Amino acid sequence: MIMKKKFFMLLAAFVITFISGQFCLTDIQADVQDITVTPIVNDPNVTDKFQIIAQPNHVYTVKMSFSNFGPSTARLRIRPTNASTSPTGQIIYSEIIKSGTYGLKVAFRDMVSAQVVTLNTNQTKELSFNIKTPPESLPGFIMAGFYIYDLDHPHDGGLKVPVWITETNKAVGGVLILDGIKPQAVNHTPVINVNLSNNQPGLMKNVTVHMTLRRKGLLELFNLGFKPVNADQVYKKIAPNSNVPVAFDQQSLPIKPGIYQAQGTARSGKTKWKFSGSYQITQKQADAVNKNCNNLQSDKTVLYLMITAALLLLIMFVIWGLWSQSRQSKKLNATRQQPPNAPRNSRYSSHNRR
Repeated sequence: MIMKKKFFMLLAAFVITFISGQFCLTDIQADVQDITVTPIVNDPNVTDKFQIIAQPNHVYTVKMSFSNFGPSTARLRIRPTNASTSPTGQIIYSEIIKSGTYGLKVAFRDMVSAQVVTLNTNQTKELSFNIKTPPESLPGFIMAGFYIYDLDHPHDGGLKVPVWITETNKAVGGVLILDGIKPQAVNHTPVINVNLSNNQPGLMKNVTVHMTLRRKGLLELFNLGFKPVNADQVYKKIAPNSNVPVAFDQQSLPIKPGIYQAQGTARSGKTKWKFSGSYQITQKQADAVNKNCNNLQSDKTVLYLMITAALLLLIMFVIWGLWSQSRQSKKLNATRQQPPNAPRNSRYSSHNRR
């Protein structure tokens, strides 16, 4: 009986400790995971987004329900934005997209205003958003949404509620173009993005991209310095009017300024695109990225070349010195071997005979 009582006491203590630890962990995090967002829609078959068959110059009201199940008050910002494409081919809503970006005529942020809502613990609120379409005809498919994040923890991620707007519900294709390169620090690691862009208001699916990146420079002419790198990426979806980054991880090597050349192809079904272009990474851009990266391994190619050149110069100097010393020694020996009373020339000898 005593053993059983001790066992149950230890078990109870373990359970209490585990539950206390869980509550403490939740209290520390208190992030957007404690928030639920529910779009209020009339269609029972579509519960995760708003789908609007819109007309020009109309106002459409959508409603969402926000609930806070966390242990503390949450301040949420609901930010309208257009969909964009991640380097792994995912549709995301966390970027700020403005009108004119990647051929986008009207940004979703210009159709509806952002809002901020404060939720106490175990509180639910319902908010309405008025979406006003532009006066002109809608350009194809607008793939937009609301991005919801905690203002007190903006880097903890966010939630999304997609909003799909179309006028004719007719499928529109996309077109990929090469849109430059950009160095970037991703999770404190240097990355060079070769940016493609879909400049049409159409959703693209199952796009395969092959890209090669090389640097133009003196070292690269001798197969030194930046080595050509390849990337093969499959994008399951590419958002309309969005950037399509092809990421090249620099493997902890710092970004080097210079001229970079990107070449590649993309294929979607029977459609194929070819890309080629040269772009510059400035010293300022390289320094800004390298400053935000950790554990960078310095490229010692130039140092090794300088050491090699110094050794070659030293060897050449030693060889020249030995050759010069040998030449002077031969001259000196030739001078010593000449008789001291030998006639200097024939005129002198003839004069003496007379």
